[in-house]
Amino acid sequence: MFKRILPALGLLVLAPLVGEYLLGNIAIDALPMIIGLIPLYGGGALLIREVARRWRLGWPGIILLGLAYAVIEEGLLTRSLFDPDYVGLRLLDYGFIPELGIGAYWTVFVLAIHGVWSIAVPISIVEAGSRRPDTPWLGKVGLTVSAVLFLLGGAVPIALAGPAIYPLSAAQTTWTLITAVALITTAFLSVRFRRPLLQVTPAGPWTVFATTIAAGLAFWLPTMSGRLPSTVPAWITVGFYLALYATMTLLILRWSRRMGWGPWHRFALSAAGLVTYAWHGFPQPPSFPAPANVDLIGNTVFALAALGLLAFVAVRLRRLDL
Repeated sequence: MFKRILPALGLLVLAPLVGEYLLGNIAIDALPMIIGLIPLYGGGALLIREVARRWRLGWPGIILLGLAYAVIEEGLLTRSLFDPDYVGLRLLDYGFIPELGIGAYWTVFVLAIHGVWSIAVPISIVEAGSRRPDTPWLGKVGLTVSAVLFLLGGAVPIALAGPAIYPLSAAQTTWTLITAVALITTAFLSVRFRRPLLQVTPAGPWTVFATTIAAGLAFWLPTMSGRLPSTVPAWITVGFYLALYATMTLLILRWSRRMGWGPWHRFALSAAGLVTYAWHGFPQPPSFPAPANVDLIGNTVFALAALGLLAFVAVRLRRLDL
């Protein structure tokens, strides 16, 4: 029984570790905070994974559900999509759209962070080392528990903020819910639009890895200093991100339709995502103040742990191939 749910337990812990600690957003001296992050990050990732595998939504479905998760977390829970002074960072100033009450840059940036790194990367890493990567790990009770866990995790940011939480207007709440529902609906409809495989030799896993590493570097370049790229017009930055997303989406869709696309290619994608966060953690200043040496030690520990995890999964994947 324990072995059956071990991958699910691993995903519960890995999602917040990747989403906050490997990213460099939280230093190692705040590791106990993971207890409060597991329900939201881990519960969300596990719920998405189980729903996607139970209803056979595939990876397009997982990405779309991950984006819906991002909209809910940043729109309804932390409310960073609408709060003009979220944790004092003024995230919406760059590319602010008054009619929508959002910052164009922050919206396209943070939704990708959660959709790809908080959700898709941890799911892919754990599945790569699992003997049942394409089937549900939990029964109906487990699915219900993961849903309840996510709901409880969603209440944490609101409870911590208390009266200080940014008040959403009726329009902001409505449009956030409409967007999330639209993404969830599209995820379930996406299974109807699967196209036949191409009789073409697939790109090698190392090519997939290198291309994704380059895309990760391009994603983080505008914010390498930890500050918003205010010297560049916002519409140029937003256009750059949208072009990057479109390019990688089309590439991956085309790669995955080729005969021979398999576990090693998917692992290459997720490994590149993990390595990207591993190096990014070093220049990323933590959200909660920490001594420089503690921050550096933590980044090193998390980066080495990520590399160790990739080595472990690669060995396991090779054994599963035999």
